[in-house]
Parts: sequence; structure tokens; C-alpha cells
Amino acid sequence: MAKFRPQSDRVSPRPSGGARRKRRWRPWAFVALVGVVASIGGGVRALAQLPIPEARGQDATTVILDRRGVPIAQLHAEQHRLPLTLDEVSTVLVDAVVASEDRDFFRHAGVDPAAIGRAAWFDIRNEGELQGGSTITQQYVKNAFLEADRTLLRKLREAVLSIKIERELSKPDILERYLNVIYLGRGAYGVEAASQVWFGTSAADLDIAQAAYLAALIRAPELADISRPDQVEAAYRRRSSVLGAMFGEGYITDAERQRAESISIESYTLPRIDNRSTTMLVHDAGLEWFVDMVRRELIERYGPAEVFAGGLSVTTSIDLDAQRFAFAAIQGVVSIDGAPDAAAVVLDDQGHVRVLVGGSDFSVSQVNLATGRAGGGGGRQPGSVFKPIVLAAALEQGLTLETTYPSPALVVVPGADAGNDWEVTNADGRDRGQLDLIEGTVVSSNTVYAGLAGDLDLDAAAATAARLGIETPMLPLFSLVLGAQELAVLDMATGYSVFANDGELRAPIIVLGVTDDLGLDDHFVTERIQALDPSISRSMTSVLQQVVERGTGLLAAIPEVPVAGKTGTSQDNRDAWFVGYSPRFTTAVWLGYADDGRAMVDVLGLERVTGGSIPARLWNEIMSELHSDLEAGSFPGQRAHLAESDENDDVGEE
Repeated sequence: MAKFRPQSDRVSPRPSGGARRKRRWRPWAFVALVGVVASIGGGVRALAQLPIPEARGQDATTVILDRRGVPIAQLHAEQHRLPLTLDEVSTVLVDAVVASEDRDFFRHAGVDPAAIGRAAWFDIRNEGELQGGSTITQQYVKNAFLEADRTLLRKLREAVLSIKIERELSKPDILERYLNVIYLGRGAYGVEAASQVWFGTSAADLDIAQAAYLAALIRAPELADISRPDQVEAAYRRRSSVLGAMFGEGYITDAERQRAESISIESYTLPRIDNRSTTMLVHDAGLEWFVDMVRRELIERYGPAEVFAGGLSVTTSIDLDAQRFAFAAIQGVVSIDGAPDAAAVVLDDQGHVRVLVGGSDFSVSQVNLATGRAGGGGGRQPGSVFKPIVLAAALEQGLTLETTYPSPALVVVPGADAGNDWEVTNADGRDRGQLDLIEGTVVSSNTVYAGLAGDLDLDAAAATAARLGIETPMLPLFSLVLGAQELAVLDMATGYSVFANDGELRAPIIVLGVTDDLGLDDHFVTERIQALDPSISRSMTSVLQQVVERGTGLLAAIPEVPVAGKTGTSQDNRDAWFVGYSPRFTTAVWLGYADDGRAMVDVLGLERVTGGSIPARLWNEIMSELHSDLEAGSFPGQRAHLAESDENDDVGEE
């Protein structure tokens, strides 16, 4: 039997060359490691002395509001931002973000040492390419204060600043700031902007399925865009991962997880729209033309950089409820196959544009039919709705309402049409004998106004139109008296509002106020000019009330509401109007074919569309809705209702 020596007496084998080299380098490796640790420690101590820097400047989205503060649209550059407070974010979204991005967020001190160590070691071995593992605090620091370079120094600064941030801010404050700066694709920074561009809703209203998908987009959102065919699988995989994390952390039940999994992402996400600077938040009110007007005015006032990146809050004059009602009423007409286009404007007694419908379908035509040339198109012939403007000019020039003219079926004025004979006929083809200017207006006699044209200073009449707020220049031609020159729907609403406001022009405005987070606080009021003698304005109201009570505007009458207005139909029924007012509102409605200006004959169930037909009915619907919860009031110096005349059976059609 062999005998064994004691352990202490054993002879050690001779070390191999590799082992000798390993033992030889071990002290140097230790020294190097100590040096690295010391360097890192020294760097951390140096960085710790630095103050928290100012957050990088960031573009912010401009929000457009209706007059009551309801958001209707957003203007933004490539970066789309809408800050929220934490209590304005849905709880399920907060849970989804914490569960998927940093489940220990409420327990750690800003950094995860193990994760930082792994990332640093990986960085040393892979020449600066860092791994993930950042906490929410670190992600906030990176987005708010640091550049996006992937270096060890940046990672160390991120860790130090994260610890300092955790000492100065509460966890909810950090989370709120983080949710407002993270990029979530489609140009959206922050969860509110992202909720709008991905789902068309607010971050306050997200459900579990939406919240899970949004949280899944935090890391490389462009690689999980459900609208891209090659990323559909990644989108579903990421959402499942977030839902699993939410379930694992106890934020949702397994039944809720499965229910969210069963909903297709495509069913609740919006199509991708690239490079858009305007996002509509209200899609059922025909607000696109109005918002475009606001955008243009803001750029003129503040410049494009401030408008698209300055985070302005813009309160406008629009009344969303009234706008929605008016647009629906108009859509009820123009949506009929073969129907003409339409436009409408409502001004209140302060000059605020409460309603502006610029057409039938903004996706088909962006031309604003309510603003004429200013809206990218041309004006429209107003026909007989221009007669009251001419009548006001006549009264200014010394004529009276009792001045009479013949009203034959046909009048020929030699040389009045650029040297040619000017032939004027009454719309109903009747000879009405001698009429004063009241009756000539009530029955809308063209031949009476042709006679009036010969007694007018037409240059002064054109100047009167401009003074009443009609911005489209009028030429001093005989045809002016019959509304043959093109102008805008807004022009006519403005002109009539002077009659409603006792002769005072209250220039229309669409922006009431603009503020931002940096102290901007601009407020705008209507410019007021006494454009017409109040006695003339009151005479006009008296005449135009009779048009509604016993003339061509019978369909515009509203029980218990004093109204005044005028019908208008241009030559060959190409344009049909009703423009009128109450003590509180002035409204102009126009119908016509915008593209080719063809006659409105045998359409909408009518042989001919005139101002006293569909336009007057639409005007009545809109104005009735506006007055549904208001005291009607009365016109200055006049009683609310004029007694009806017995002569209400033989009116013309303008």
C-alpha cells in the first residue's frame, strides 16, 4: 500500500508558461482596475459639483381654442408638444410607462447601480457603444438636459444629474416632466401630443390598449408604427410585452390583459400623416377654413417661428356649438346629390366672428368661399342683397324713403353699360307702377333701383360701401345698384352689421387673445367707427324688417325675435343669398356652384333657387338656434316687431 505525504510536504508542480504570464499580469490588472475606479470616482465627484443645467429649449405646440376655451386645433412644426400635469394623464398610461420602463421607479434613488455597471463595462469592451437599462429619471435627464451622444462621459453625467434631480424633485414631479419630453413618433413629444396624433384623443382619456401601445413606442417609436406593413409584428409584440409587465406588477387583471390583447391596434390608431403643421381636434364642424384664417393672422402678427414652435394659447371668436349646428344645417343641403356649394358667416354685436363655414368639404377644396379673394378664390355677385347698401348711400345723399320711381317690367338705360344700352327687368316680370324706395326694396324691384342709379353719385355710393366695411373695392358703375360686382360673404355680413349696430362699424375679428408660458398676454378688441348716421341706420332696419314681414324674406321670420334682412339672387340664378340681422347677431348665407357658376335650376327640388327659398330657410335655422337661450332684445330706437301690412300677397322674387 502506498503511503501519502502530509499536505505541507507535497511538491507543487512547475507552473506552465501561460499560468506564469497570468500571475505576472494580475498585479498590473489590479492596479489598472483601481486606476479606472479612481478615475471614475474622481470624475463623478467633479461632476457632482456641477449645478443642474437649464433644460434645453424645446419647440411647443400652439393650441387654438374656441371662445369658451375648448381646443379645436393645434399648430406645430416638426416637433409637436402639448405639456400636461400628471393628474391630467390617465392612470393606466402612467402604470403602463412605469411597468414597462422602470418598475422600481418609486423605490430607487435615480439610478440602478447594477445596470450602470453593466453598461459601463459593456462600453469599455465595445468602444463606446452603451447598453440600455436607464431609469425613468435618467431618461428624463437625457431628454431634458443632455445631448444624444452615446459616450461614457455622457452616461456618467446622466447618472450624477439623475441623483441630484431625485434629491430636488419628488417622484411625481419627475414622472410628469418625463411624460412631457419623451419622443413617441410622428413628430410628437410628450404623451398628450402623442395621444392626439396616434389616437385623436387626449392622454387623459386613454384606455388600457391605447396606453399599452403608447408605452410600447417609447423605445424606437419609428420601429413599431402600426401603419407601416413591415412593423406590424413589432407593434403587437411590444404592446404584448407592456401588457404583460402591467399584469406582472398588478396594475391590471389577467382578464383586462387578455381583453386588451384581443383589440387590434389598427382599430384605434389614426393613419399616419406626415409633415402636417395643423392638427384638427374637432372634425364635425367645418372649422378648417376658420383655422386656416387664424393661422394666417397669427403668422402675420407673430411670425412663423413663434406660431409653430412658441406654444401659444390662442382664444378665438368662434362659437363651437353654433358652428357645429350651422355646418350640419348646411351639410343637410349641400350633401344632396347635385347640390350647389354654400357658405355662411355669423357676427355678434361685438364684431366677433361666431360662425364661419367656408365651403362644403375642405378635403375637396381649401378655397374659403366665405372670404372671397382673401380665401384663395373669387367673390360672388350679391344681387339684391346689395340694394340696402345702395339705399343707405342714397339716404346719405339726400334722397328719402318716400322718393318714388316707376317699376315697369323692363327699363332700358341708353349708354349705361360701357356705352351700350343697359336693360333691366324685374325678376317676376311684372309692371308694379310707381313705387317709393321702401316698397321698391320690399318687393325687390330691379327697375326701381335702375331709376335710382340715375340720381346717385356712384363714386360716393362706392365709398359708402367701403365705409360700411365692405373690403372688396366697388366700381362706380350703374350695375353696382343691382349687386352685379363680386364680393365676399363676410363683406355682406359686415355691411349689414352696421345697420344692426346703430350705424357703428365693429370690424370683424377672429382672434380674441394670445398667451404663452413666458408672459405673453395679448388681448384684441373690435375697432369701432361710426360709419353711418344712426337715423339712417334705423331707417334701414325699418325697411328691412318689412322685407321679412311682408316681402321676399318671409321664410326668414322668427317668432318673438325682431329680425331684418334682404334676399338676393344674381343673374340666371347663379347665386342665392339671404343676409339679415337681429339685435344680437348678423348672418349671411350664400348658395351657388363655386367651380363653374352654373344656374341653380331644377336642383334641390326647386325649379329655381332664389334668396327667398333655401338661403332664407338656412338663415332662419341658424339664427333660431343662436337665439334659443337668449333674450331677443330690440333694435335701437325701434320696437321689436313692426305691424304686418295687408300688402303681403304680391311680392317679387328679387
